Amino acid sequence: MDDRIMESSSSSCHKHSSTSVEHPKAIIHIDIDCFYAQVEMLRNPELRSQPVGIQQKNIVVTSNYEARKYGIKKCMAVTDAIKICPNLKLVNGEDLHNYRAASNNIFAALQHWKCPVEKLGMDENFIDVTNLVEERIKSVKDDKITFVGHIYEESITECLCGCHLRLKIASQMAKEMRKKLFDELGFTTSAGIAHNKLLAKLICPLHKPNDQTTIFPEHGASFMSTLQSVRSIPSIGSKTTEALISQNIITVSDLQKVSVDLLKKHFSSDMAVRLKNLSIGEDNTPVKQTGKPQSIGLEDSFKTVSVKSEVEERFSALLQRLLVLVREDGRIPVSLRVTLRKKDVKRLSSHRESRQCQVSPSIFTINHGAPTVTEAGQQKLMTLIMRLFNKLIDLSKPFHLTLVGLAFTKFQERMTGRGSIVNYLMNDISVQSVLNITNDCDTSASSMDYSAASPSSSTTTDLSDGEVEPSPKKPKKVNWIAKRRCLSKEEVASPSKLKVGELRLNSRELEKVSELRLNSRDRSLTPRASPAKDNLSDTDTMKDGSEGGNCDECPSYVDKEVFNALPDEMQQELKAMWKNPSNSELPRSSPRIMNKAKSNTILKYFVPHK
Repeated sequence: MDDRIMESSSSSCHKHSSTSVEHPKAIIHIDIDCFYAQVEMLRNPELRSQPVGIQQKNIVVTSNYEARKYGIKKCMAVTDAIKICPNLKLVNGEDLHNYRAASNNIFAALQHWKCPVEKLGMDENFIDVTNLVEERIKSVKDDKITFVGHIYEESITECLCGCHLRLKIASQMAKEMRKKLFDELGFTTSAGIAHNKLLAKLICPLHKPNDQTTIFPEHGASFMSTLQSVRSIPSIGSKTTEALISQNIITVSDLQKVSVDLLKKHFSSDMAVRLKNLSIGEDNTPVKQTGKPQSIGLEDSFKTVSVKSEVEERFSALLQRLLVLVREDGRIPVSLRVTLRKKDVKRLSSHRESRQCQVSPSIFTINHGAPTVTEAGQQKLMTLIMRLFNKLIDLSKPFHLTLVGLAFTKFQERMTGRGSIVNYLMNDISVQSVLNITNDCDTSASSMDYSAASPSSSTTTDLSDGEVEPSPKKPKKVNWIAKRRCLSKEEVASPSKLKVGELRLNSRELEKVSELRLNSRDRSLTPRASPAKDNLSDTDTMKDGSEGGNCDECPSYVDKEVFNALPDEMQQELKAMWKNPSNSELPRSSPRIMNKAKSNTILKYFVPHK
């Protein structure tokens, strides 16, 4: 261990002033013990006292601690595992649904503390409890606070910045979180507590399972020096590791001793400084609140598939599972990606290729608040999938695949504005086919990272945290044709019974509408125009008190059948808009919505706005 490093690390704890704090953060890292195995043991309590292995294909991807006593290790071949543990209970873990659901429940439970929570894979979470710790400090006396769990090396003197007190309280909060997860969900967990994410994650496994460890800032460098490989540091990948090893930098202690100037010869200046800081336990990466994933996907690997029909069967099975995830997510997908891993028999190697295309939102219907797909819609999706497959594979030649994958990579949120006509139609209303886009715009798919590789990455993989995909190109022309598919006029009074069919507006007609509206505005600004003409367009001569259900006075660009299918109050609102676009009696949201209306919205159809 380099004395200068220890000296600088220790002295940093005593640097302080009245206006700044050296180690202000309090970070908790929670890791679920043998996550996959625990999920299975909770589903089947009889497995608790037995050695359990989670099998995917011919690999034991993980196991419980009882099995590990026999020497079972991650990603061990099933045949080898059975040899060393003949009574090993194997559970098929290729379907990740139960694991994903458990992960979401854990994440939801951690939201109870109103702190930023960042998911890492399915079984790990970072929680920034800094603000909550500061609140508790004000209400608790120092002599009443004790550490919970283990401490990595006791300190003779406390850091002057007050970080020891903050970490004491954080250790108590970690115990509370772990207790909640066990009492409510049944999971035993381990935790690491530190002033940054790096140390919290690395110290967490020190006393696994079902325990927790706290490390002080002044011991960060000495703890890091015990790591036997630079690869142990999160965010240092295989390529960086190879570059460091080429310079005879193998352990973290080696990295601590090397100068930044030497690192700059092989890495960028920022990267060199970053590596140096990580080696002594310094990390300022914030805990970022995890939101909804940018993509949701699944993969299935196999030895080899060389027949199109079998590929289609595997895609169909993946699609069924993927649609379950979409229902749970609640958003409507608008882009689909297909991934293949091709095997080169001659070179004994394989590579991935991807293509993606747009998906019409009309394929999905909202049922009880969740997007669902009919059998016809599933058939449309399969048509898109196989179309992309045909673009990736030349069927006139033999092919060998070892993996297929499906992912929805772009989503749209449902409009929920009170004044939105789209919301008026879609909220508790069955909208069958608002927009039907048949042309696809495919694109070839093209990564501090704390991501941990999923044990199932070689088989069936959850791609919910996949890379950001390029936005699919929008079609240049979208044709709209108005058709009425609704109930009889007497039943239309209730919005919940309204069914709007395919609504399409020809782009040329839309241009004519915009021209008409612009001319109408010009006339309304003419000084010589009479007050009556100022308030009426050429095509709208209705009186204020006229009732809905009649579209004899509708503008020429509006289909009368579609208009008559709308509820009376919506007809009245639209007539008022046509009559006087600047009418102050309209709802305040109307002008705002008109400005935001896109060319393919129902509002734009009725009230074009250039």
